[in-house]
Amino acid sequence: MGSLKDLFFGSEEERKANQMSDEELKTAQSEEASTNAEGNLIDSSMLVGEIIAKHPLAAQFLMECGMGCIHCPASQMESLLEACAVHGIDGEEITDALNDYLLEHNA
Repeated sequence: MGSLKDLFFGSEEERKANQMSDEELKTAQSEEASTNAEGNLIDSSMLVGEIIAKHPLAAQFLMECGMGCIHCPASQMESLLEACAVHGIDGEEITDALNDYLLEHNA
């Protein structure tokens, strides 16, 4: 019988296998996130914090759209669509406008 740690977190081999899977997943996500099929830099399912980290120009744009709390802790957990909904803003419209803005400014 394994240790309590193995019971909760899996054996060392299982943890290494999962870690490799996570790394591969992150690589695939970052490649996919650079541009999607339509040539957009972002989509509405991305986290607000992730968008700002990748495209700092997005911060000012989002604040001008009425999302003044883009650096609050919720921005690390909310998608752009969810954040827009909280602020009563059309998420798809903001996503399209932000993509246009970022592409125009080569962000």
